[in-house]
Amino acid sequence: MRKSRSRPARTAAAQARKRSRVDLETKLKPQQNRARSTYDAILEAAGELLAEVGVERLSTNLVCKRAGLTPPALYRYFPNKYALLKELGERLMADQDEAVFAWQEKFRGREPKSIEDEADTRCKIEREVNAITRRFPGGGWVMRALRAVPTLSQVRIKSREMVAERDFENLVKRFPDADRKVLRIAATLQVEVMYAATELVLDQPELDSDIITEEISYMTALYIQSFAHRRKRALAK
Repeated sequence: MRKSRSRPARTAAAQARKRSRVDLETKLKPQQNRARSTYDAILEAAGELLAEVGVERLSTNLVCKRAGLTPPALYRYFPNKYALLKELGERLMADQDEAVFAWQEKFRGREPKSIEDEADTRCKIEREVNAITRRFPGGGWVMRALRAVPTLSQVRIKSREMVAERDFENLVKRFPDADRKVLRIAATLQVEVMYAATELVLDQPELDSDIITEEISYMTALYIQSFAHRRKRALAK
């Protein structure tokens, strides 16, 4: 018969699991101007260092040194470097999403005249997202961290789902006879591949970013336009 663990052993295991959890929440949100300046300086320093040393070597001590702050000043807001990365990720995703939402609103209810017309619109959105990411301190590395660090993945997924949900609503209006489940997956896929294209142009700057952006925009436009062709084929049968 299997013996159950003793109470001390169970308690020790529970404590070990608790220690293994990474606290990603900021301790305090700044309210006054001086506090906000300190908060922003910490994040800017973290983003700059992330671009210089990468996720693994980034540390709160390095951030304090770069920002000219003492560790207690940083720990007043962030418990560890992963909380810093989460805040950076949320800010970058918010900046990207705001730009995408603006384009979605601009073209809401507008039916593209052709595949080329749709590809051109997508290309403009993608270029703006790329530019936002390049301007953001450590933007490329922030995106890598969101994909590479499991505890941060929900930041990226939450952003993707918000954008995909709006795309889905638009697709339903454009293709009312299409399977909604398939359209929802299509909305997710197009957001994922555009996100991956941004990662590619930032990870490999030696590649021609204009060509990558144009090609991925045309690919996704072809895919979305295929729902109209599927409808025509179904009616022809």
